[in-house]
Amino acid sequence: MATKRKTAASAPAASVAEALANTGVPEKVSAEAVIETGADVVLRTNFAVVEQDSIALLHAASLLLEADGPENVSVALDHNLKLWIAIKTVLNNDACPLEPDVKANLRNLAQYVVSTTMEATEGTIEERRLVSLARINMSISEGLLRGQQNKLIQERAYEIWEAEGRPEGQEQAHWLRAEAEITGLLKG
Repeated sequence: MATKRKTAASAPAASVAEALANTGVPEKVSAEAVIETGADVVLRTNFAVVEQDSIALLHAASLLLEADGPENVSVALDHNLKLWIAIKTVLNNDACPLEPDVKANLRNLAQYVVSTTMEATEGTIEERRLVSLARINMSISEGLLRGQQNKLIQERAYEIWEAEGRPEGQEQAHWLRAEAEITGLLKG
């Protein structure tokens, strides 16, 4: 099913308000504030605060999946586009802590998101494309969180290794112990 796309800026004020009402965003929040929220988070964190960046990606995914009607689709696509433009901007910053190959992969995804969204400005976007954009956001969010978890496990394994007097040949045992501890903390 294809959905006709209008830009949020071109939608009448009542339509934007209706679109926001269906996204779960409080009525007091303007369309512009919602659209820029994810981008603002990424620009502020420099893609280095995993939890906040993951929430921004998941929120954008939620908007895309829950969009029903041209106005909601427009708000969701605009939000997601601005988020990915912010991500691409941060990736070009030397202060971004991500590895070069991860940056390159995210730049490619950003280009896909931008081109898919620009195609939608030509009139319509298929529901499967909205789902595809949402899945990208969810996958990146999950990857960020998994990477953070592995970092915590690595740090804890190092602490265990030092506490036990730095024995050789115990890397796997230390890793498994640290993994169990961190997994328990995150679930509890």
